[in-house]
Amino acid sequence: MISIIICSRTENISDTLQNNIADTIGCDFELVVIDNSKNKHSIFTAYNEGVSKSQGDILCFMHDDVLYHTHGWGNIVRKHFQDNPKLGLLGVAGAHLLSNSPIYWFHTPFISEHNLTNDNGTIIECFHHAYYNENGIAEVATVDGMCFFIRKELFKKIRFDDITYQGFHAYDMDICMQVHQIGYTVAVCNTFLIEHSWSESACTTKKGMELFEKNLKLFAKKWNDHLPICKGLDFITPTVLVRINNLMKSSYDAKCARSNKAYRLVRFLLNIPNRIIHTIKK
Repeated sequence: MISIIICSRTENISDTLQNNIADTIGCDFELVVIDNSKNKHSIFTAYNEGVSKSQGDILCFMHDDVLYHTHGWGNIVRKHFQDNPKLGLLGVAGAHLLSNSPIYWFHTPFISEHNLTNDNGTIIECFHHAYYNENGIAEVATVDGMCFFIRKELFKKIRFDDITYQGFHAYDMDICMQVHQIGYTVAVCNTFLIEHSWSESACTTKKGMELFEKNLKLFAKKWNDHLPICKGLDFITPTVLVRINNLMKSSYDAKCARSNKAYRLVRFLLNIPNRIIHTIKK
């Protein structure tokens, strides 16, 4: 059974979402909805409570603004875990490289993702398929928190870190690092499709950005001895990884110094190998 854990901004999730899950999942499931309408939870405490209440052997952590477009996606997820005994965590979007600078996964140069973004009614295809294998799997360093799955048994050794962090950011990167440390693989797949309603303008309030940046700094400090990390890219040698990491640090430093020209130059340099690989794959 799949336990679907949702930290809800209202007392319960919408009928639209409940019906969407029931109509598309295609296997036994339970909904574990954590009511956060009064904002008493961080995402870390909400998800830990959800884990404690869940009965399934696979746990799905998802936002309350996600919809599924693929029928039978639950069986697809279960098959991925059955076929890959060392697969610990599976998402739909993620990055192959994480820096030791406090940079969010989306601003790294190597990304694999397969999902739709609904930005105030405008549907954007977020498809980056260069690094998937023939089974639709790509090993990554981290996934995005909009929707991901973890084997329940792993929570004997891991938990969402509600001691280090507060708020609603970096939980996805942190739990992925924990999964790596206990010897399991983190991956994304392109074998089913979700739609995530998300708008950058809604996530850029001053307070929100301050909490976001604070958690990224805490993440970089906590995992400093294990960063940078690269997964799923065989062509990235240790020497190349160090050089890319140094470029990412330069990018972060330039942004902090508000040096826009330097920041844009470094971002351009970081994206060159990614563009080449995507062009070759096409």
